[in-house]
Amino acid sequence: MTRVELTKGANAALPDRALEITVGWRPAGGGAASTTLDVCALRLGADGKVREDADMIFFNAPSSPDGSIRHIGRTPDGAAEVITIDLAGQPADVQSIAVTATIDVVTPQLTFGGLGVWATVRELASAAEVVSFASPPLGPEKALVVVEVYRRGGAWKIRAVGQGYASGLAGLATDYGVDVGGDEDVNAAAPAAPSRAGAPAAASSARTADVPAAADVPAAGDARIDMRKRLDLRKKTVQTVLTGQGIAGRQARVALALDASGSMRQLYKAGTVARVVERVAAIAAAMDDDGTLEVWSYATEPLALPPLRVDYLADWIPLYVRMRKATTGQGGADATLAREDAARAAGWPIPNWEGIGGQNEEQKVMALIVEHFERLPSPPPTLVLVLTDGGLYRDRLIADLLRRAASLPIFWQFVGVGRAKYGILEKLDTLSGRLVDNAGFFAVDDLDAIDDETLYRRMLGEFPAWLSAARAAGIAV
Repeated sequence: MTRVELTKGANAALPDRALEITVGWRPAGGGAASTTLDVCALRLGADGKVREDADMIFFNAPSSPDGSIRHIGRTPDGAAEVITIDLAGQPADVQSIAVTATIDVVTPQLTFGGLGVWATVRELASAAEVVSFASPPLGPEKALVVVEVYRRGGAWKIRAVGQGYASGLAGLATDYGVDVGGDEDVNAAAPAAPSRAGAPAAASSARTADVPAAADVPAAGDARIDMRKRLDLRKKTVQTVLTGQGIAGRQARVALALDASGSMRQLYKAGTVARVVERVAAIAAAMDDDGTLEVWSYATEPLALPPLRVDYLADWIPLYVRMRKATTGQGGADATLAREDAARAAGWPIPNWEGIGGQNEEQKVMALIVEHFERLPSPPPTLVLVLTDGGLYRDRLIADLLRRAASLPIFWQFVGVGRAKYGILEKLDTLSGRLVDNAGFFAVDDLDAIDDETLYRRMLGEFPAWLSAARAAGIAV
């Protein structure tokens, strides 16, 4: 099996046999030289939670009851710990295994700042290395999900996660349903709000988004849990809709283009666009192999945003859903700029909002999306949702692009959220010169007034027919 070097958010297939996962650390500066880590494996059910206490395998409970996961211990140099996992021996209701690292309890004052964390995966029998991953730089975090081993389509895969928790063991335990118990104050050294660490790549290759939640942004604590619950419910609704359309289990990449022209200002300030992103994320969670939503903002010029991993929804939305003016971000200008300053200081990408302009040029963002997905090897079919409040004036250019893209495995679903003219979008059913009908359109006066099932039926309504037509026309879907 060829060795794969993963970037943050990327994944790779694994052999269905026993593996050795080594998590190591090294000083990236000078301040973390004395830091040591505790490495742990968490067996998770379909709900992403541990099924029982015995699903936490670490130095004080070094084996799962069935022996299929073992904590071997620290390497002789003291700078790594080893976990072994027999994939073939995992119970049927174990859907994933998270491998985590936390700051050693004997050094609670230290963080991951200045510490380089890496992981390697080897076949246990042959010692052949199959996967490696080096986490991006971290800061105030005290706990880290390094990699996740998970089932997909009857096989096992691994994802490079690199998700940090400034709230340490408490934040990690909350996410995975672990009862840390005891009298230890696991929150003693944690800031008021947890942050997520790791720098998402500019939206071209790495499919991840992992951003901080500033202390004044209501995305931490109960709000984050509430959003996760909404996502779980909406994902089930999407699956119900897909089942009703006869395409249950159908995988597709999902992309979203957000109109950020001047006339959209009130919809951003009112939070309508943010709520749309949250609802669309459920489609990606249900249909995309990695639960990743590719996102672009556009006005006069298109702007690729870091891809949104649905795991980090509550952190991503406040940072990246805005227009050119900071006043259109969640909480107003001061909160928006504070989030961006914190993210920039930690090395996260902040888009150049000033360069986006104020008019709407849909054909430009559409061309960028086509270019992006054409670069991907053997891409699955792609559903692109384009949110616009109308005022289209590039009808001919949009029509020409739809004609050229009709032979590609891409379906365009336009969603109108204004009362302005929609031009060519209202004539898509009669647009000639296409190999297949590759686009749909519907408009609503108030997106917030539509229940989730109705919205998903409309967003996904024409997708099954396009799949059939594309397949009949020889398009690889």
